[in-house]
Amino acid sequence: MAQPAAQDIINKPPLIVADKDLFVDHINDEHQDELAMFINIFTKASLREDSVPSIAELYSDGMLLALTPINNDESNSKNAAHSTEQHFINFTSPVHDSASLQEQYITLLQRAATKLGKRTIKLREQFFTVLDGYYASPNMYRLLVTAPDNTPLNQPGYAYLLDLNASFATSKPVSAEQSDTNASHSTDEFQGCYRYYSLRKAWQDADRSSVNAWIDVYIHGDTPGGNWAKSLGSGAQIKSVREYPEKLDHLSEGQCLLICDETSLPTVANLLENWQNPLPPLVIAITRDAKDISYLQDITLSDQLRRNEGFKHDNLLHIVNEPHTALSEQIVTTLNTHLTASSTKIDKVWGALEAADIKSLRPQLKSVLGLSRQDMTIQVYWRTH
Repeated sequence: MAQPAAQDIINKPPLIVADKDLFVDHINDEHQDELAMFINIFTKASLREDSVPSIAELYSDGMLLALTPINNDESNSKNAAHSTEQHFINFTSPVHDSASLQEQYITLLQRAATKLGKRTIKLREQFFTVLDGYYASPNMYRLLVTAPDNTPLNQPGYAYLLDLNASFATSKPVSAEQSDTNASHSTDEFQGCYRYYSLRKAWQDADRSSVNAWIDVYIHGDTPGGNWAKSLGSGAQIKSVREYPEKLDHLSEGQCLLICDETSLPTVANLLENWQNPLPPLVIAITRDAKDISYLQDITLSDQLRRNEGFKHDNLLHIVNEPHTALSEQIVTTLNTHLTASSTKIDKVWGALEAADIKSLRPQLKSVLGLSRQDMTIQVYWRTH
């Protein structure tokens, strides 16, 4: 599967496909944990905590991964170049375009996860049927749907890649208000538009004949995702083309910190309803509208968390996002204030925010908490642009 990055490999012609640079930037910025998994599984290298994995180059038959030491500035760039390790990971089939590149990367993910006994991404079409739509908080629109029988019932953060155009095309308004909404948005708006949405909750109905679920969509201005959700009436069919389980296994023990904004609130809400870790987590929730914190305040906590009568008061820290201050600074300040007052030590972290906020927050949390790569999952749920 892997072989040393010998000179004859590196000198091969690089892969030329559409959107190659976007793919590499996306993986390097948002999926370093997956690259680390590839190196651990497919090479004999020992992955150090002070090194960052990245894609150095792509070829038709594989990808060249680099392990670069952290904190190498310009003054020691020569040493950094010498200390960077490179490893070649073979694809299972040749790559000839953007689609096959995506397919081969996913194949590597599936093979690595299987070796580790972990849940992984699935490529398959699934269909949901809309039963109703309403606001669960001032800016969170909830779709009540019937779901496939194989839908996971107790996996917080389980996400589906939804084809907004396919869904919109079969929508049936349930009211005059929704009919007007449909009329104001043409199918062109959703053409080629895909979005990941995590199930807020899934359960079997009373007679156990079918599975129901909530898909919660944050409404913030005139955006394809929000317009799509509000356009769907009773009977609309929603098509999913891909499924992705959230990385939450590390939260089963130790003092955990959860960080979320409106896009990841559904994952955290589901986590708190199913929390089994003996220690209650610390939650930092960020919203633009102060009233949206009701989304977490109104949930029914797990039996484990209900034993802590002051959980929602003491462990739920709310930040109303101030646009003039970097969000990462607001988070770190809030966290430091709480840790100082409570003498709490954080052992595990899970968080999901906007891409630029994650890029800024990740190193700051690493510095403050000093956690290993395995104990800190901080990932991108959305991008501003």
